[in-house]
Amino acid sequence: MRLEQLYHIVAIAQTGSISTAAERSYISQPALSSSVSKLEVELGILLFKRTNQGVQPTDIGQAVIQKAMEAIDLLEDIKALAEENTQAMTGSIHLAVEPFISNTIMVNALTTFKYRHPGVNVLMKVGESNNNLRDIAAGKADFGVVMKTCGQQEEKDLCIKELFRDRLVLLVSKDSELAGRGAVPLQEALAQPLVLYNTEFATDCWVSELLQKHGDYNVAYRLDSFPMLENVIGQNLCAAFAPKFMSDYFLNKGSIVPLDIADTELDVSIVLAWTKRHHLSLMEKEMMETIKSFSSMLQFIG
Repeated sequence: MRLEQLYHIVAIAQTGSISTAAERSYISQPALSSSVSKLEVELGILLFKRTNQGVQPTDIGQAVIQKAMEAIDLLEDIKALAEENTQAMTGSIHLAVEPFISNTIMVNALTTFKYRHPGVNVLMKVGESNNNLRDIAAGKADFGVVMKTCGQQEEKDLCIKELFRDRLVLLVSKDSELAGRGAVPLQEALAQPLVLYNTEFATDCWVSELLQKHGDYNVAYRLDSFPMLENVIGQNLCAAFAPKFMSDYFLNKGSIVPLDIADTELDVSIVLAWTKRHHLSLMEKEMMETIKSFSSMLQFIG
């Protein structure tokens, strides 16, 4: 039994996919399958079975994987002690981040973290929050920074840590007839042609989930490009909802004006999210603390 075999079976259990586990383990799919098969032969048991939901552990496989996770946790603790002593972290972090966050908080967070730990490779995917949560649940991302509706029921397999709370404002062009008003009623905002940020052709974005609680709304565009989203707003083709902490960012664009919602508080929560199946390494915890330090300055008060 080799240590990497324990990592391999845990990766498959976390992702439910041999191909995704192989990608995360930086080996080929045949090599990963061979590694697991050899371990099954050595142990004399079947660790996984194929189902309609993907590759799932057998009953005895689940017990073995739990022990493997405990062994890996112990190994990571040993590594953490060494890293704390040498102060030289290495490895990779896979992040899934909401675009509103990537254009603000993450700019300073990544710069600060890389200055402190140049040996750590940070891979950041920018995507819509619901899509990011699916990537986290599938083991494609170690953790994410996402937006959620306040009071929304949490998924049982996810760990959620709130960074701060905010509320949505309406973004319009400086040439819009609404631009000089400062605030608009929600129903008037919903009547505007809207652009929503969507990724991978999914339409169940977190903004949609929040708005549909308040009635019908008019979607003109669904885009997965943040610069294009800014352009269509600036050209007065549509409006968009965004968190209030982004107001200065959009005001600096010169062509976009944020408006408060006069009669309704569209409260949202900016959170760290990771799956309970994933053991947070020391470098991941350090990255989280860096993100938290910059987020603490953005708590909305109003």
